Amino acid sequence: MSRGFAVFIFWLIGFGVGFAGYLSLPGIADWFTTSMPRFIDQAVIGALIAGMIGSAVSTFTVVTWANRTN
Repeated sequence: MSRGFAVFIFWLIGFGVGFAGYLSLPGIADWFTTSMPRFIDQAVIGALIAGMIGSAVSTFTVVTWANRTN
């Protein structure tokens, strides 16, 4: 697999997860808003959720790709 194709696949996975996360964010953010104190803004909660999911997915895909056998 070429390097450019691998970068494209990682981008595509990240885009798909981000798109799905954006669509499901209102429900998740409402749940976090009710279960966390009021001093945390809903935008901050959304950014935290997106950051955690994005970093987990990118780390998982890179590690899986790096440990594959040819």
